[in-house]
Amino acid sequence: MGKEKVLCFETSLFERLGVFQGMSLEIEKYMPALTNRSNVQYLDRAQAEHDRRYKQIIPYALILCGDKILRYRRGKRGGESRLHGLCSVGVGGHILEQETWPFSRGLGYHEAMRRRLREELEIDVTNEKAVAVINDDSTDVGRVHFGVVHVVHVADESLAHSRCGVVHPEFVHVNEAVNDAFSYESWSHFCLLNLDDLLSKAGTIASVRDIPSESNPDETSAMVLQILERKAAFGF
Repeated sequence: MGKEKVLCFETSLFERLGVFQGMSLEIEKYMPALTNRSNVQYLDRAQAEHDRRYKQIIPYALILCGDKILRYRRGKRGGESRLHGLCSVGVGGHILEQETWPFSRGLGYHEAMRRRLREELEIDVTNEKAVAVINDDSTDVGRVHFGVVHVVHVADESLAHSRCGVVHPEFVHVNEAVNDAFSYESWSHFCLLNLDDLLSKAGTIASVRDIPSESNPDETSAMVLQILERKAAFGF
């Protein structure tokens, strides 16, 4: 990690705003304060990864193309060793100190997030919306990170190619990803179990999870019931 510095805010600020576990759609409650220039600072990443007094802000973008979502496996060249080998539908990463120019120019978090996506996927993000925030204090890595979920729509699947830390990227049908939600890292798990709510928040007119007419009704009902039971078990 070297002397990398990453964007953070004090955990005490999050506690004053209201702690939650899992995912919250109340993004308007948290984002203005947590990304305000007066409330953020850059810390050595080596320190921040183990200092629970701070949380690192992580853009986490869901890339959708029609009724498919981008899925990949985290490789060993990725920055967070605790996530190596796990499947993910979230693309993004830490906001680094060299990206401070958006803040100094008054452009803020969203411009820094778009720069991260350009670096990860070589795309210019135009059709994007922040829809939720994630806090997972059940794991060591979750306790020092705070996710901001973005929904990004792209016109084609051409961006599904390998990059540093991204292994076997591919677009899969949303139903396939949702049915296998528990095999993903925790943040992706949260996103997949709440995907309809996230798409609704993003203003998506039709759910990409519409069940094809040839599906077996009994299997469909069982799948929906299983998802609802899992969401209830996790409290969201």
